[in-house]
Amino acid sequence: MNRSLLMLRPSYEGWKLMDDGKPVFWFPEKSAALAVANTIAEARHTFSNKPTGVEVEREGRPPERISTYG
Repeated sequence: MNRSLLMLRPSYEGWKLMDDGKPVFWFPEKSAALAVANTIAEARHTFSNKPTGVEVEREGRPPERISTYG
């Protein structure tokens, strides 16, 4: 089963939260973006039983998987 990924990307002095490639929120602080992304990923897994995860993208580096559920 494909994992549903939430990705954080640097954007305009903050962080953009992408949900399966679509932008959904912008946060000025990384800690807030990570907290929301993890809450969404965990809730999605809990209610759908599909595997989810959170990744962080940084310039010039491959995405780093921060958390997984399922």
